[in-house]
Amino acid sequence: MKIDITLTSGLDSIARDAAAAEQAGYGGIWTFEGAHDPFLPLLLAAEHTEHVELGTSIAVAFARNPLLLATIGWDLQAYSRGRFVLGLGTQIRAHITRRYSMPWSKPADRMRDMVLAIRAIWEAWSAGGRLDHQGPFYQHTLMPPLFMPNPAEVEGFGPPPVYLSAVGPLMTKVAGEVGDGLMTHPFCSSRFLREATLPALAAGAQSAGKSVNDIVVHHSVMLAIGDTEEAVGAARAAIRKQMAFYGSTPAYLPILELHDRGELGPRLREMSKQGEWDRMAELIDDEFLDAVAVTVTDPAEAAAELHGRFDGVVGRLGFNTPYQPNRELLVGLLHAL
Repeated sequence: MKIDITLTSGLDSIARDAAAAEQAGYGGIWTFEGAHDPFLPLLLAAEHTEHVELGTSIAVAFARNPLLLATIGWDLQAYSRGRFVLGLGTQIRAHITRRYSMPWSKPADRMRDMVLAIRAIWEAWSAGGRLDHQGPFYQHTLMPPLFMPNPAEVEGFGPPPVYLSAVGPLMTKVAGEVGDGLMTHPFCSSRFLREATLPALAAGAQSAGKSVNDIVVHHSVMLAIGDTEEAVGAARAAIRKQMAFYGSTPAYLPILELHDRGELGPRLREMSKQGEWDRMAELIDDEFLDAVAVTVTDPAEAAAELHGRFDGVVGRLGFNTPYQPNRELLVGLLHAL
């Protein structure tokens, strides 16, 4: 199992933080698309590291087109010398149509077509053949030599792997079918991963003639980490608030239902419309919080808990801390794992 870290560093500090993460021993560094672009920090991270893998978890796929993603992925893969992972997610309809002003329809089918289009572009660049992808959503049939990068740029490692984020069964199947990896959501419990995610992933892989073992499962687990009772309490409060936010999104209702809390979804959604964020957190009880997150006071004990939950389920484990964590304890947990 590889242990990863998500960095939210700005462009002025990502180089230092990435170098420190590599020195600490993390296997991968991930960025995500929030208030800032997820790709630009990884260029600096690649420049100031040598071995650690670098990926987006996630970049919003439908805010872009296949050629743009293929180009960025190729360039970062070439510059990092084979260390980049193109991690893509859909976002929800309102954000795609109202925030990005981009089209939205049949997200699972659209994501399948997008990945196939990206791979077709990479194949044309690698083999020098004719580009002819004519899918239901994306059509790419023009690629003059002037716009084709040199295949030697990725010689020895090829284009980057593609990971897809998914929670529901349709998108999870797509990840198994056309992806190299699946990025699960921090709201997913290990029970949800075992009972819902892995069967859907296996079905998708089987449909493409693959084994589920061919797909890397990456999970970023929420950690309530602290060296004092006060710090742990603050961390758990931050996670409680984050879980309430996730629970208000219809896409994550299956997780609530699996844990016999399906009635929370509509309540949280209605409260979110009223801006009652603090009150929403009060609905996340300790039992549910502990099913999703792991509290860390002693790194060795927490490492044993994480192994018990995720051995045989995930190939990569990341740390998700929706607050400023104690970095020394995080490194201690890394070493214990």
